Amino acid sequence: MVAAGCALLALRPLFVPRWGVPALVTVFAVLLVFARLPTQSSTRRARTETIPVLLLGVCAFAAGRLVGGGHAPQPLVLRVVALESLAAVAEEAFFRRFVYDALLPNGAAVAVAGSALLFALVHVSVYGFWVLPIDLGAGLLLSWQRWATGSWTVPAGTHVLANLLVVM
Repeated sequence: MVAAGCALLALRPLFVPRWGVPALVTVFAVLLVFARLPTQSSTRRARTETIPVLLLGVCAFAAGRLVGGGHAPQPLVLRVVALESLAAVAEEAFFRRFVYDALLPNGAAVAVAGSALLFALVHVSVYGFWVLPIDLGAGLLLSWQRWATGSWTVPAGTHVLANLLVVM
């Protein structure tokens, strides 16, 4: 199941030219199903408060946006906001809920590192290898948030805000 989800994400650049936005929405909808699938481990109770962990993640991405500079790749419209938000939540449902939980029986370090590495690797097909270190760093932060709070929803919130910072 992990391989199937990663393959679906890695192959999305092939779907978009042919079927456009509906193909992306379908890919992300399929990924949201992974959040409902049972895994071998159960989500642990939160170890820390979610607000400080969420704020730390958002501040890290905001600092990256300020340091990286640049400009929005396209005009900010509701369609872009909705698609970027859907992508973030779907990816977190897959990587920080399903993949993380699947790797957790091997230890928290494996779950954090493994889900972050897979997250970074599936983005290579979309953006190229230059983005690998950036996405690995982002994946490690998001996976740490998952570990720190015991919930995939905190990294999902951070990921939504990070995606919106990119298009603003």
